[in-house]
Amino acid sequence: MGMDLSGFIRKKTTIKIGTKEFTFTELNLADIAAFKGHLIKQRKAANEERRERLVELAKKIGSVDPMELLKLTDSTMSEDEFESQLDSLAGVGHLAYLSLKYAHPEISKEDVMGILTPGTFDEILGALYAEELIDKSPTKKKVRMRSRLKKSPNQRR
Repeated sequence: MGMDLSGFIRKKTTIKIGTKEFTFTELNLADIAAFKGHLIKQRKAANEERRERLVELAKKIGSVDPMELLKLTDSTMSEDEFESQLDSLAGVGHLAYLSLKYAHPEISKEDVMGILTPGTFDEILGALYAEELIDKSPTKKKVRMRSRLKKSPNQRR
């Protein structure tokens, strides 16, 4: 028999953006794990694409051992890379999507990216994490994020 967790209720924050209200649910570890799984899936797809290109290139060159090249393509995600993804616009957008899907199951990731703006960023970020975790979160670098949001797309890293 499992533990009764009915007394634990995740924080919900309703934010009015434009004319619509959005209810964000505080993220839990399962949400963070789902985000990491999403990133791992993206990494595997990128590795597979690189693998195919390198094998073709090795065939064309002829003197290169394809197995040596393949060793270079398979890479795992480090904790630093994971944290930098949490700090990216796409990462915050994906986490906001995971938060919103509880109250708004019909919302798409594209919809969420549309409401993530420099004016809503801080408020949405506050809704994603428990108050005591915001200062410890990799995404606490709000000033850096705000400056990135204000730059033109060509100036962003």
